[in-house]
Amino acid sequence: MSDLYKSLSLQQTADLILAVGDSTTVLAQGEMGIGKSSILNILKAKLPNHHFCYGDMTTKDVGDFLVPKIRSLNDTEVCSFIPNEEFGFHFDKPIVLMLDEIGKASKAVMNACLRLMLERKLGTYSLPQGSIVFATTNLANEAIGDNLPPHARNRISVVKVRKPSADEWIEWALDNEIAPEVLMTVKQFPQMLASFEDFDKASDNEYIYDPRTPRPAFCTPRSLNKASDIVKKAKHLGMDTLAHALKGTIGNRATYDMLSIIQLTDDLPTWEEIVKEPTKAKVPDSASAVCMLVYSAIQQVEKDSINKWIVYMDRLAKEAQGLFATSVMRTSKKTTVGTSQGFIKWATANNYLFAQSN
Repeated sequence: MSDLYKSLSLQQTADLILAVGDSTTVLAQGEMGIGKSSILNILKAKLPNHHFCYGDMTTKDVGDFLVPKIRSLNDTEVCSFIPNEEFGFHFDKPIVLMLDEIGKASKAVMNACLRLMLERKLGTYSLPQGSIVFATTNLANEAIGDNLPPHARNRISVVKVRKPSADEWIEWALDNEIAPEVLMTVKQFPQMLASFEDFDKASDNEYIYDPRTPRPAFCTPRSLNKASDIVKKAKHLGMDTLAHALKGTIGNRATYDMLSIIQLTDDLPTWEEIVKEPTKAKVPDSASAVCMLVYSAIQQVEKDSINKWIVYMDRLAKEAQGLFATSVMRTSKKTTVGTSQGFIKWATANNYLFAQSN
């Protein structure tokens, strides 16, 4: 029974906030670096008529919420309190307010948030009708200082947000310009995105953060994103510099695995070579290199190159062709690819690959 309703994905959490967030504050509680803050971006796509506001509760003191202002009432000077503009009370249409890292807030700041989370009010001010408030924090058992007292938890709805699976993260990464080398590393080593809660001992997974054996650097969706930036911008500096930077970002074990993938790039043709001579450009020998080439193609293909890529792709193994087809149709490139005559002709001849890959 305890495994039922264990956690929600980021998308499920965003859907819940959309449904109830105007009356109930949802607290998204999950491991560090999994993209909890990205819920704000998911909501932006769904709520184009809302203003979006963000507050980092670790940087706030109680005096940052309401600031005194002297004004005159009935010819008598009085002290009023006006809200910080960061909380969005000055807008004349609904807002979405994210209270980030609420579990690390000081006691005074937590108390200041209670009415905001329950009633959408600060002092005498109310948020515009239809405004959404939600919060994020880390897991208490990560041992990094997150704690909510019972009286605070009773005012909100706490949901546990799980890490994305490797496949879910790759689907996101294909649409967000993550380096193909990083994509391929996660594809080959999906345990990089496992949860420490799934292992009896910290030594069972050396890629991730585990409070039982803290590591100076480790894999999370956030640090893998940083690793992608390093790979794309620092690879020309040489393997020593690249390796050192990666070790300080994703840890030792992940770095050595990623370096082995990076070395496969020597076996890949450039995108320019593929587009210029699709019938002659080199086809990599290893399956891993082919897979990385496919991921790279998904990110680079456009209307003027899709037909050339289809000609080249037809020289790859059917498994690689199926990987391209099913993966690209989950990205923003699906319209570009799906309307090309080259892809339509290929898909008609190879429609069985879609069924095999799903």
